[in-house]
Amino acid sequence: MPPKRRRTSESSSSNDDGKRTAPQPHDKLWFDDGNIVLATDVHLYRVFKGILAKYSKVLSDIFEMPTGGAAECWEDVPMVQMVGDKDEEVSVLLRALFERNFRDSLKDLETPELCSLLAISTKYDFVDIRAEVMGFLETAFPNKQENLSASDEIWDGIPDAHLFELIVVAHKCEALSILPFLYYLCASYSSIEVIIGVLHKLPNECMKRLLRCRDWLCGLSQSLVKLTLQPSKAEENDTSTCENETSYCSEQLRVLLDKMYPEETKRFLFIFDMQERGVLGTSSRPNGVCENCVSSYLKRLDELIRSAWTKLPEVILGKKWEEICTP
Repeated sequence: MPPKRRRTSESSSSNDDGKRTAPQPHDKLWFDDGNIVLATDVHLYRVFKGILAKYSKVLSDIFEMPTGGAAECWEDVPMVQMVGDKDEEVSVLLRALFERNFRDSLKDLETPELCSLLAISTKYDFVDIRAEVMGFLETAFPNKQENLSASDEIWDGIPDAHLFELIVVAHKCEALSILPFLYYLCASYSSIEVIIGVLHKLPNECMKRLLRCRDWLCGLSQSLVKLTLQPSKAEENDTSTCENETSYCSEQLRVLLDKMYPEETKRFLFIFDMQERGVLGTSSRPNGVCENCVSSYLKRLDELIRSAWTKLPEVILGKKWEEICTP
């Protein structure tokens, strides 16, 4: 158990009365046999220098630097001030190192905690921890089209502000592989007011990328409407003509489109939110649309979605998927 007495120190935080208080030993991340103390403005963490040095080359180098005088200590235990690091960042990093099965609980972390862990593991080059965090984030914000359907269970329900915060952190940490789909999610809010409400909080470059993505999605929405209403004989070499009377299937596809996306709801079709069969739903031949028109529609829809997925990182980052994804 950590000691309850306070240490006299210049490092301090403030209590509810606004008075300065000394950092206190953390109730869990304090090991009596630990041989180094990490100090933030809120807590003291007594842990093991060897473990920190093993997993972080940056901290290993810091520990080997000469102090130029008497080293700062806590009751004869060397102490390092984590200058510039937030207490929540240090706490979540040490939990990742010292708590059993922490990696299995990544899915239970709030997005701000994931942001903190990504930021500090990148800063101090905790390669293994960063890889674990990135692996989890890539399941939520995939870089492979085939993983899209499984990802919505993870990111669905994340507060708007947290997604935009993650964009900023991902840029700082060069976590490029999660950015394309993350930008897509933030740019595809049906209510433009949500986007306007956070634009001023984003760095200028992030704001430009977000607006560029939104504009691109607007164009894709129009393309989705056009391909829905396009007759089955789309090309000169296409012999799969409509089996029904002239314009019947096109009209029925329009009816299905209006039913799924009513015009009064400011119809905006977000391409990666489309159902697998688009406006056709689960029926094999809804509203009597002929087999040729169903087949032609599904083919054009698949081609447009695949093309959009390929272009997504280029629109946002100016890079191809293979340039931003590690093997």
